[in-house]
Amino acid sequence: MLNFKINRSLRLVCAFLCIALSLNGCRSAAPNEQSLENGKAQQPVEERSAGSLSAALAKQGIELPQSRAHIYVNQAGYSSERGKKAIFVLEDGVSGFRVVRASDKEVVYTGEIVPFQQPDGNASTLGTGDFSQLTQAGTYYIECDTIGRSYPFTIAQDAYENLFLGLLRNMSDANPEESVQGVCDISFGMDILMYSLQCNGALYEEAYTHLSDGGYEGDMVTQLLQMAQWLLSRQEADGSLYGDYEATAAFCGAITMSLDTFGVYQSSVAQEYADSAQKAWEWLERQNCDTDVRKAARFYAAAQLFKSEGKEQYRNIVLEFLKGEIDSYSDNRFVFYGAIAYMNSQRADRDLCTQIMIGLVDDTEQLGNEAKNDALFGIGGRSVRECLENILLIGFTNYITPNKEYTAIIENTIQYMGGLNEKGECYISGEGVWQSAEETADRGFEWNAILLFGYSDMLKNLNDMKSSA
Repeated sequence: MLNFKINRSLRLVCAFLCIALSLNGCRSAAPNEQSLENGKAQQPVEERSAGSLSAALAKQGIELPQSRAHIYVNQAGYSSERGKKAIFVLEDGVSGFRVVRASDKEVVYTGEIVPFQQPDGNASTLGTGDFSQLTQAGTYYIECDTIGRSYPFTIAQDAYENLFLGLLRNMSDANPEESVQGVCDISFGMDILMYSLQCNGALYEEAYTHLSDGGYEGDMVTQLLQMAQWLLSRQEADGSLYGDYEATAAFCGAITMSLDTFGVYQSSVAQEYADSAQKAWEWLERQNCDTDVRKAARFYAAAQLFKSEGKEQYRNIVLEFLKGEIDSYSDNRFVFYGAIAYMNSQRADRDLCTQIMIGLVDDTEQLGNEAKNDALFGIGGRSVRECLENILLIGFTNYITPNKEYTAIIENTIQYMGGLNEKGECYISGEGVWQSAEETADRGFEWNAILLFGYSDMLKNLNDMKSSA
């Protein structure tokens, strides 16, 4: 099993971030890696077509179903030690299923299909089958009379660790858009990745040891610095990005966080970051801030600047916003990331931090209740975007107040993304590569960052549970 050293600069950054976080209240194999060159993203990892996948599997003696599978499995792979289930499109008279080892076609497990009951009591066209007792590593498929056969899947003790390594390899496989949305996507993605390093630096350090052994030469610090340079190259002479309020606020916050994260180790960029953030803030201050959208965006930029500099002007803007009427801290990216930044400020008001945490925990508990009522999938969401939003919120709350239920929701969501969903569609492969699908067409850098954050949280909690068992 993989036991999650990276280069010296990343180790120093992780150590610095962990210390900073503890002071501020938090508890203490796709081959074509992506990078940015001269501010431009290289082409993403080529997504495998059904034909190439079929041919590759055929060489190994593994056949795909002749038509669309009506047995849905987690094609990204199951962990030997964790729960395993499949979803079946029900047919009359079918009540059992068989798990078949692909190498010799031997039936290694049989189980019962449990029809899913709708919340209103009506029967569903879907059912579930549990095969958690099967723990032996290997490649398998599920079959049953009439319904047919599933796509192949693997069971491995290090399945989750391997997927995490794949996600790291393909962290920047989304091309930055030359647009307002592109700037916000890169900025928020950088924010959550820097926070993820801060929370789970040791896990990343161990993971990069395995990546380096496999010939991978990249690291997250280098890629984040390249992302920052891409953002800087888009800043106009007046300090704005595309003359847009939200994009400029997102840039101001992300580049300020980059200054705090990397400036002490990268003196060559520290002054550039500081000057660019100040220019962006001065541009924001010259604009009208008379809408809820702009107020939320300004709050985020001010929260990051207050965390970095502690100046009264930023503090007043942050307090004015936080003392206003806020329905949810997790519904708006500017509000969420701004609230996290404020809670990590050394001069943050303890009562306000408590208020924010109560709000986030309340949102998480509501999500947990939705997951409990979602008996089939157990994730409380029905789209890739919803899944990622859930992971972002639960990942943060789970890190601050670890909870087995939160960890289980993240795990179920990851399996949902691997094909255990109502469409039986695999959105992300076991190698950490996004698959072509309508729901993944608008993916961006932030999506990859959220997956890494939630996944690192899940792995840490699972490892902690093993240690305490």
